[in-house]
Amino acid sequence: MSAVGSFAKHLPTPLRRRLGEWRRRLRNRPAHTRAQKELLLRDPSLENWERELLAQASSRIFHNDGMYAGDGARYFKVGLSAVSCIDKAVRDARLGKIENVLDLPCGGGRVLRFLACRFPAAKVWAGDLQRDMVDFCAREFGATPVYSAADLDQLSIDASFDLIWCGSLVTHLNAPGIRSLLGFFSRQLRPGGALVLSTHGERAAELMLNQEIDYGVSREALSKAIAAFRADGFGFASYPNEDDYGVPTNEGQYGISLTARAWILGQARTKNLEEKYFAAQSWDNHQDVFGFLKDE
Repeated sequence: MSAVGSFAKHLPTPLRRRLGEWRRRLRNRPAHTRAQKELLLRDPSLENWERELLAQASSRIFHNDGMYAGDGARYFKVGLSAVSCIDKAVRDARLGKIENVLDLPCGGGRVLRFLACRFPAAKVWAGDLQRDMVDFCAREFGATPVYSAADLDQLSIDASFDLIWCGSLVTHLNAPGIRSLLGFFSRQLRPGGALVLSTHGERAAELMLNQEIDYGVSREALSKAIAAFRADGFGFASYPNEDDYGVPTNEGQYGISLTARAWILGQARTKNLEEKYFAAQSWDNHQDVFGFLKDE
């Protein structure tokens, strides 16, 4: 922990939060993130399509975007990795004209900034529970704002989507929450529309077992989730303090989930979603990615 971090932990909570916001604003200043983008553009490891898309995309990063920890190259590369997965899923689904695209949860636009460039003729929608994130995406990337809801069974958007991207939300929901999420997406997709989503599978379980990452959950809770995942295809461990993640839910609804491919397919079939694409740990060499087509 840094000297500043050690000092801050002894401050009153309101002051500590203000100090944290000040530090994030300093770290995320536009000149800094623009310079990081320019440096990445010169990286010879980028593919041509990645360089072209990155050159078009905004370099601004929202000050409250928890996905950015100061490493611009990492941040932008994860967004580009998502677009690569989406492109492959769209190809395998043989999706036609794409006019409406939804990114939910959009967060601070790590992926959405690239979707807006990848589908310039489409109307891109930004959905999230955190309204400040949605507002940023609307201002910065020209997205249409959608304020999400904790109860997805009650959520409705006055639009039908050709393409929906859902990055790292299934990974945080319990089983009823995942079923509600898939039901919401099925309702919002046009017939023949595509849903691309990411999940935690075997790769995430290995990272947990090797103690390379704990996702903010206790070792005991993770061990139980992994055991359930290996036995039944689904495991879940709730966060100890869910409100810390900006998600006002009831206890046990939000945390870390592990889902086997067969388990996800079983849930998707009940929502008229047919698998057209699957690639294990394809998003940033971590999360599994599925592509579903809504039955005509």
